[in-house]
Amino acid sequence: MSLKGNIGEWSEIYTFLHVLAYGKLDVADESLKAIPGEFYRIIEVLRQEFKSSNRYIREDDHIRIFINDEKSHKEEEFSIPVKSFADNCLNLLKHLKGNTKRSMSFEDIESFLHDIKVYSIKDTGNKRDITIRIEDFRNGGSHLLGFSIKSLIGQNSTLFNAGAGTNFIYRIEFPSDIAFDMDKFNRETYIHEKISTRINRLEQEFSAHLIFDHIQSDILQQNLMMIDGDLPSIMAEMLLTRYRHKLTTIKACADRLSIDNPLGFDLSRHQPFYKYKIKKFLQDAAMGMTPETVWNGHYDATGGQIIVKENGDIVCYHIYELNRFLEFLLNFTYFEQPATGESSNNPGHQKPDSKKNFFFGWVYKEGNEYFIKLNLQVRMRG
Repeated sequence: MSLKGNIGEWSEIYTFLHVLAYGKLDVADESLKAIPGEFYRIIEVLRQEFKSSNRYIREDDHIRIFINDEKSHKEEEFSIPVKSFADNCLNLLKHLKGNTKRSMSFEDIESFLHDIKVYSIKDTGNKRDITIRIEDFRNGGSHLLGFSIKSLIGQNSTLFNAGAGTNFIYRIEFPSDIAFDMDKFNRETYIHEKISTRINRLEQEFSAHLIFDHIQSDILQQNLMMIDGDLPSIMAEMLLTRYRHKLTTIKACADRLSIDNPLGFDLSRHQPFYKYKIKKFLQDAAMGMTPETVWNGHYDATGGQIIVKENGDIVCYHIYELNRFLEFLLNFTYFEQPATGESSNNPGHQKPDSKKNFFFGWVYKEGNEYFIKLNLQVRMRG
C-alpha cells in the first residue's frame, strides 16, 4: 500500500529528512526569519513505526540507523549517506511545491523511505510530530525534545480547525419598538460579505445588541476556560470585531479590542489584557489544543514549534523563545471563514446537500428569541 498524505503530513516527512540532511534547526525571530548564529545541532531523530522503534543518528557524512523490532527485540544497524537524505529532501520539496491535491503519493520518495525503514507518514507513537535530540547552542547540553510542525508550503497551515463545535452563538436583543422580519432580512442580506452586512445592519439599522450566549461545543467552551476564564468571551468579541470592522488578522482584532475594551478591564496601567490572553489561546492551539478533545494543558511537543516556510527553509521556536513565539503567532495568524452551509435558494436555512455541517452566519429563531452563529477558524500565513 502506497504512502498517501496531504501537504501538511508530507511536510512532516520533509522536516524529518531536512534536519538529518542539514544537521541543524535554525532559531526564528518574531518575523519568522532565521537569527544568524542561533541554531540547534541535530544529534539524532527518534521515530516510532508500527512494528519498530527507530533511531537516526547524524554523523559527519552519513546517518547511522538503528531499528529495534519490538516483536523479536532484535536490532538492525546500517548507514545511509547524508547526501541521500539531502537529495530526497530536495526532491520531495519539488513534489510539494504547487501541488494542490488533497492526498498525494510519491513512489520515488516512498522507495527511499522504505530503505530507511519508514513505512508511515506520521510518527505513530506520539502526538508530537517529530522527536529530536539537539545540542543547545547556549550551554552545549543535549536535550531530547518533541516538536509540532506547521507547514506553509502550498497553502497556509491551519492553526485552529473549524467545525460545527467552533460556532459561537449570540443572542440578538432588539428594542421593544422594532419590528423585525427575519426571513426578509436573511434574503436581503444574502450578498457579498453577508455576515459583516448582517451584523452591521442588525446593530446600526435595528439598534440590536449581539450578546454572546455560549459556544456550540461544550468541550471547546471548557478548553478555553481552562486556558483563561475570560477567553470564551474574548474570542466571541474577537469574532464580532472581525465582522463588524471587516478585519482579518488576529493582531488587528486584538488591537481593536484593546481600544474598545468590551469586557471592561482596568486598562489604566496599560496592561495588555486582550493581547496576552489571545496569545495564550494561540499558543495552546499551536501546541495541541483542539475543539473537540478535552484539553488538560499538557504540551506533548515539549520543544516547541517547527515552521516549514514556503521556500522549504525550516526554522523553529524553542520553548526558550516563548516570547518570540507568541509574538510570531500574534503577527502571523488570521481568521479564515469556512463555508457557511447556507442555502442560496433559501437564505436563512441550511443547504440540503452541504458537505460540512457548520451552518452559521444567518439569523435564526428559537422560541421567541433570535440568534446568530459565528464560526472560529484560524490560519497561519507565511
